[in-house]
Amino acid sequence: MVARAGRHKALPLPRIIKMNLKRLAPALFIVFANLIGATIILPILPLFAVDQLGGTPFQAVLLDTAYYGAKFVAAPFLGRWSDRYGRRPILILSQLGTVLSFGLFILALPLGRVLDGVGLSLGLGGGLVMLYVARLLDGATGGNSIIAQAYVSDITSDEDRTQALGLLAAALGVGFIFGPAVGGILAARWGVLAPFYGGAIIAAAALLLTIVMLPESLPVDKRSRGGKQRQQHSVGRQALANPSFLLILAIGFIATLCFAAISPTFALYADRVLFTEIGNAALISRNVGLMFTLMGLTAAVTQGLLIKPLVKRLGERRLVVLGQFALLASSLLIPLTANPALFVTGLIPFVFGYGLTDPTLQALITRLGQDDVRGQLLGTYQSGLSLAYILGPIWAGFVFERIAPQAVWWGTAVLFFPAFLLSLVLVRQSSRKLVTGTD
Repeated sequence: MVARAGRHKALPLPRIIKMNLKRLAPALFIVFANLIGATIILPILPLFAVDQLGGTPFQAVLLDTAYYGAKFVAAPFLGRWSDRYGRRPILILSQLGTVLSFGLFILALPLGRVLDGVGLSLGLGGGLVMLYVARLLDGATGGNSIIAQAYVSDITSDEDRTQALGLLAAALGVGFIFGPAVGGILAARWGVLAPFYGGAIIAAAALLLTIVMLPESLPVDKRSRGGKQRQQHSVGRQALANPSFLLILAIGFIATLCFAAISPTFALYADRVLFTEIGNAALISRNVGLMFTLMGLTAAVTQGLLIKPLVKRLGERRLVVLGQFALLASSLLIPLTANPALFVTGLIPFVFGYGLTDPTLQALITRLGQDDVRGQLLGTYQSGLSLAYILGPIWAGFVFERIAPQAVWWGTAVLFFPAFLLSLVLVRQSSRKLVTGTD
C-alpha cells in the first residue's frame, strides 16, 4: 500500500492533510469564521462613520489606525502569553474582545447620544467616539491571526510550514470572499446597521466553535517558563539584532504600509471615483462588498492553489520578489482609470502579489526560532506590521483628503519600489543564527 501510493503522490499537501487533518481543519474553519465576522463591516464602516455619524474621510480612515495602534501594543503580549499558557485560551480571549466590540458598534448611536447629552467634548461626536472605543477594544484583543499562525506552526513540520500557512491564509481569503459580500448585501437590504448585527452573530459563533472544537496545540513541556522573564524579553532583542529578521520585517512593513493605506480608503475611493453617479451609501456598500469578494477569491486561489507549485519552482525568497513586482506594477496601473471594470481588473495582480508575500514572509520568520519562542517571534513581527497599519491610514487619509483619491495609489507605487529592491537582497542573503529562548 505504501509502495503503490509513494510512486505517484509524494506531495506536501496530502501529507499535511493525512497527518494533521483533525487538528488543522478546525483551526482553518475557525479562522474562516473569524474573518467573515471581521470583514462583514468593511464595505460600510467608513461610509457609516461619514454619512451617519458626521465624520470626515480622514476621521473615518483613522478608525483603522485606532485598531492597529491597540494591536501594536498588545500583539507582543498576546504572543508571549500564548507561548506561556497555550494557544487556545489566548485565542478565546481575543475572540471575546471581538464579540464585545461588535456590541459597541451596534450601540454607537444611542451611547453616542448619551455622551453628547453629558456634554463630554472630545472634538468628535459621541457616536464617532464609540466607534473609536470599539476599534480600540477589538485591536487590544485582536490576536486571532497571530495565535492562529502560531497554532498552525506548532502542528506542521519545517518543510510543510509555508504551505500550511498558505492554507491558513487561503482560509482567510475564502472568509474575505464571503464577508464583504454578505455585509454589502445586508446593508443594501436591511440598512447600515445590519452588517454589525451579522458580525456580532458570526463572532459569537466562532468563539463557541473555538471552545468546543479546538484542541491545544502547544504541549506543556514546550511552553516558555513564566519564571524566565529576562529570557522572554530577550527574544525580541535577538530578533531585532538578526539581519534576516530585519530584512523580512522591512519588506513586510512596506507591503503592509501600502495595504493599510488602500484598505480603509477603498469604500471612500469607490464613492468618490468609481460610483459617483449612485450617491447611496447602502448601494455603494453592496458594490464595494462584491469587489472585496473578488479580491478574496483571488487571494484564496493564490494562497490555496498557486503558492505550493510556486514555492516548489522558485523557492520562498524568489516568491517574495515576484510578489513585490506584482504589487509595484499594479499600483502604477490602477489609478489610471475610473472605470469600475478596469479598476477591478487591476486589483487582481495587486491581491496576487500580497497573497504571495504575506504567508511566505511568515514562514521565513518561523524558521528563525525554536518551538518555544515561535509565538513571540510572530508577535514581534506582527507588532511591526501593526505599526505599519497605524501609519498607513494616517498618510492615506491625509493624501486622500488634501490631494486626490488617486494619489493614495501613486504613493503606494513609490513605496513598493524600495520593497522590491529589498526582496532582491533577500534572495542573496542566507539566514543567520537562530533566535532561541536561551541567552
